[in-house]
Amino acid sequence: MNDLHYAVVVGINRYPAIGDLQAARGDAVRFRDWLVDPKGGDVPEDNVTLVAATDEQERTADFMTAVPTRENVDQALYRANIAVQRAIEARPEEEWEAARQRTRLYFFLAGHGFMTPPGSTALLMANAAFDLLGNHLAVGQYLDWYESSSPFREIVCFADCCRTSSGNGSVFPFGPPFTTTVGALEKVDCFVGYATSQGDPAYEEQNADPDLARGHFTTALLDGLGGRSVTRKGLVTSDSLADYVVRHVEDRTRHLLVPQQPRFVKGSAPMVFVRDVENGMPYVTLRFPEGFRGWVQLRGGDPDEPPLRWHVEAAEHVEKLAPGLYRVTPESWTADDFQNGGFFEVMTGGGHGVQL
Repeated sequence: MNDLHYAVVVGINRYPAIGDLQAARGDAVRFRDWLVDPKGGDVPEDNVTLVAATDEQERTADFMTAVPTRENVDQALYRANIAVQRAIEARPEEEWEAARQRTRLYFFLAGHGFMTPPGSTALLMANAAFDLLGNHLAVGQYLDWYESSSPFREIVCFADCCRTSSGNGSVFPFGPPFTTTVGALEKVDCFVGYATSQGDPAYEEQNADPDLARGHFTTALLDGLGGRSVTRKGLVTSDSLADYVVRHVEDRTRHLLVPQQPRFVKGSAPMVFVRDVENGMPYVTLRFPEGFRGWVQLRGGDPDEPPLRWHVEAAEHVEKLAPGLYRVTPESWTADDFQNGGFFEVMTGGGHGVQL
């Protein structure tokens, strides 16, 4: 169990002064469920805080009393900051440094959002209004604090919200109210996923049953974390996850006027989210041109792995590959290039036969 991982998960459907959403709260609940799943994030339930309104609060609140507010989120983050420090200090002092290296904070946000100058992304809180856009949480400024003062070694932030202009130049972002953490780590890695590009909207997949509504970004995110972005080593990493989410959200929204294009900011090294994944690795049959024999190389999938290499002795070769883009090339310079230059893509689901 990842006992030094913590999470604050925010989902807002009800915006009395702006207009409601269908999917945000449900997406937050689904992400929370992945976090506490032993086969998912494997985070202790006591380490995860869901910040969302109850059904009763959504039914009865006006915009002056709507929750969650930024203060609710700040309180949850502050408790996580204090909890991880206490968990480290409860160990023998000689273990403190090693424990710090295992700390991670997940920060998930879903709801209405917009861009604030100079290019920050903000999640609108439930008590926001068109003339109260200051009731927001500025993602960039919060991440700046965590990078400079964080008690966590790793920060993972996913923001499933629009990044369109607010149309109000007087709205300025600001960070959390926390002061500098004593003993903050000198090096903090951040992996940040935004649902869409700067200036663009993010979409929900509407459903007649609100409980079945889903955000395209969170759906792809959870599919990837669930094993569909697994590498050849059976890992779900920040690199493999980002590649999967970008490809699948763009595919899901290509029919829209402004297709949704997720953006990721990666840290200095890939983070591992899930290990020993099997279900995302389909068998792929590679069919070679008639009569071809010789050595070939297969590149693709995990960019950190060396190419696979084998000697072709038959018309077909079966390999277990994660979803992604690959290329097979003959090693002999006298051999003809394969069909489509040897490029092929392994998709999630469906058949997996490739004619080279």
